[in-house]
Amino acid sequence: MKRQRTVLTLTAACTLMLVGWARVGRQQVIQGPELEHFLKDATIVTMKAISTGVTHPHKATMELDGVTHAGIFKTIDEKAVIGSTQVEGGVEAEFQDSWRTEVAAYELDKLIGLGMVPTTVERTYQGTRGSMQFWVDSIMDEAKRQKDKIQPPDPSAWEDQVSTMRLWDSLIYNVDRNEGNVLISADWHLIAIDHSRTFRPFSQLKDPKLLTRFSRARLAAIRALTEPILKARLDKYLTPFQIQGILKRRDAIVALAAKLVAQKGEAAVLYQ
Repeated sequence: MKRQRTVLTLTAACTLMLVGWARVGRQQVIQGPELEHFLKDATIVTMKAISTGVTHPHKATMELDGVTHAGIFKTIDEKAVIGSTQVEGGVEAEFQDSWRTEVAAYELDKLIGLGMVPTTVERTYQGTRGSMQFWVDSIMDEAKRQKDKIQPPDPSAWEDQVSTMRLWDSLIYNVDRNEGNVLISADWHLIAIDHSRTFRPFSQLKDPKLLTRFSRARLAAIRALTEPILKARLDKYLTPFQIQGILKRRDAIVALAAKLVAQKGEAAVLYQ
């Protein structure tokens, strides 16, 4: 870690942490207990609907101890009564679109050390419960990067991040990953948002062909997951079937990684 030339007081450092711009080098902080405290306890000054997004989110402006920042508030909580429902593009099995899985995604991210999901907490506003997610500053989303043909400064590190996000989406059975909900920070860190359509109870992987390379650290972290650990952290937001789905898909991911290593060798399949 490089020593900063400017010496900050403890109060100033905490303030920077709250607004999400405490940095190691150029890295933006998007997670941590300070941000959780801010999202849970800050006064909501304004709440305005966001025109984009099928989940009808709202942008909240919040203030705490002189610090002002924004968050995304979602209250959607829909689930198909008969197990499937009609959505844009066709019929979706075991449909669910809920703020609960937004919080669950953040909590699971912390368990495995992913570091891609912005701080997200449960919050009640005017009698309605929902998820409040830290508003992340980004330079672009993946859609713009591809449209403008912008190349990452470190292609190898970029590919590692993409592979890690694919593992993540496989673990949580994400049916809604698209270029618009992959944000890119100033330090070219991938940030994953929009997890209201995740954690289906299926045991199989959604797109196993996308999984070709694996982070050793993330494989070790998901291997360490147990039902008691997941229940302790996620039981409030996920059903027992959804928790079982995580574990079964974890087993499938680990088995696939082992198979590819046997076929191609560790150097071709595993990275740090």
